Amino acid sequence: MSITNGKVVTPARQGVIARENKNSAQEGMAEMYEKIKTFLRGLGLSASAGLTHHASVTTHEDLPHDHECSVACMAESRGTTTPAASIRSASERLHSLIPPTNYGAVLPGHIFRSSYPEEKNYEFLKDLKIKSILTLVPEPISPEYEEFMKDAGIQHFRVHIKANKGEVRVDSCEMSRALSLIMDRTNHPILIHCNKGKHRTGCTVACFRRILGIDMDAIRDEYHTYAGLKARFLDEVFFENFDLNSVMWMARKEGWVLPDSAVAPPSPPESLVSMSTGMATGKPSV
Repeated sequence: MSITNGKVVTPARQGVIARENKNSAQEGMAEMYEKIKTFLRGLGLSASAGLTHHASVTTHEDLPHDHECSVACMAESRGTTTPAASIRSASERLHSLIPPTNYGAVLPGHIFRSSYPEEKNYEFLKDLKIKSILTLVPEPISPEYEEFMKDAGIQHFRVHIKANKGEVRVDSCEMSRALSLIMDRTNHPILIHCNKGKHRTGCTVACFRRILGIDMDAIRDEYHTYAGLKARFLDEVFFENFDLNSVMWMARKEGWVLPDSAVAPPSPPESLVSMSTGMATGKPSV
């Protein structure tokens, strides 16, 4: 027995309230599922049951919801706030090393990700000994950025990964090209960046994680960590359904996945024509 708002609530009544709350939650979940399915049908898309469930319990900026997004939404998100830019001192310099916003190590020492680097980040990138930079947006780079890469001996690649706004717009061929550059170990250490380091970079890293065989829940969590409240459901639709067959040859060549076991095909049966010829001439068929 308990007291709520000055009223005595019996155990039986507590059970009724609990069932009512459970039914209300189930109805809310069913309503959200239907909204997501309607949204997908309107775009001519489909999604796995796991992704649909994930969408129903996680905040995405491009999914229908009945409230104004604010910091309060973070409580509903499986991700975290955008990683803060940390500052690391360097005793041999008179200034600190400042990483770009949304900086992170995909594979420490080899593959990194971030937002678009600014001039204050250049010394940090030098300290990482970055050898290659992959830019995923089409806009021309600034003369300062170009000069920095030239002076630092950094090779620059550009692949235009489109933003998934209103529809899934990423070109699979362009994604395959980006992944091939990332998997080419001669390009390491490599930095991948777009503008904010959230959507295009998030999709690219997620596809790379799938090549490595990482669990989809872990891939989604990483995407949300960097996208935060700006996570887009259509990004997740893309990277869950991206056809890895277009890049697996490169993944095997560079040793990111084990090659298929080399089993010799069975010998084909001898043709009837060659058998009859051998019998007629008395010579064994070749």
